[in-house]
Amino acid sequence: MYQNLEAALHDAFWDTEGPPAELPLLDAFLRDVNGTALEVGCGSGRLLLPLLARGHDIEGLDPSADMLELCRQHAEELRLAPALHHAPLETFAAQTRYAAAAVPAFTFQLVDDPGRAIAALRGLLQPDGKLYLTTFIPWAEILGELPENEWYDDHEATLADGAHATCETRHTIDVDHHKLVRQHRYTLHPADGSTPQTHESIQSIRWLFPEDLTPLLEEHGFVIEDLIGDFDTDSLDTENPQILTVIARLKSRP
Repeated sequence: MYQNLEAALHDAFWDTEGPPAELPLLDAFLRDVNGTALEVGCGSGRLLLPLLARGHDIEGLDPSADMLELCRQHAEELRLAPALHHAPLETFAAQTRYAAAAVPAFTFQLVDDPGRAIAALRGLLQPDGKLYLTTFIPWAEILGELPENEWYDDHEATLADGAHATCETRHTIDVDHHKLVRQHRYTLHPADGSTPQTHESIQSIRWLFPEDLTPLLEEHGFVIEDLIGDFDTDSLDTENPQILTVIARLKSRP
């Protein structure tokens, strides 16, 4: 996942969305952390590097070597030197326990087993360690606003060298088991009109409603401290948001 052309175009597509809407929440979360934090799914550093630039003590973890290489390149341009780890969350053998873990940008929904992933997060944290976790509900697919098995234009961007990039997507969905499978088709059209590059990938996404996620966290020893709907700290809708951010704390071990 996130290799080759998919990795190379990742930032270009995100840049069309404007500044990261999640960054202020992460910044506020880390201001209350006393010690080193870990961003799970740091990718190319889209969130990690601005947080480092703001002075936060945070490391990065990602299973994609291609994305981590992009992160190193971007960090060098910014004269930053992040500590980066290459491994899936579930098998990451950390050399330390972290004061906090952040799982932003819906990374949590790419895991095969949410319970195993939360157990892994618990094992990475110090007693009283804090957790930041963002998930989304794919309402457009659930409600049929995006028909199954039909390609649609998902993203497009023009690169600095004039090349034009597109991403087409189609999906299947299993509503009963909360599973969405997306197939992405990436195409890069060089500015000189030469042969386009293409790459296809498949992404399995699992979603949890708030009434499923919060008990799962509590079952693994976390205390919920805050629920934020759609990145809006003033929002009162934490039951059926498009995006749910959970702030939790690990109970002290006896």
